[in-house]
Amino acid sequence: MAQAVRSHRWLPLTALFLAGALFTLAVFVGWMRYDGDIFLTLIESGLAYCF
Repeated sequence: MAQAVRSHRWLPLTALFLAGALFTLAVFVGWMRYDGDIFLTLIESGLAYCF
């Protein structure tokens, strides 16, 4: 029983890590797909020079 209780302690951390990994992957794939459009939009708004 103690083993089951201890494994549930890591469940929220694991879920948070997986959500962060999926978000990072989605941002990376979006950047790979729309990199030129994103950069041109940043240039038009003047934010490209902040990076």
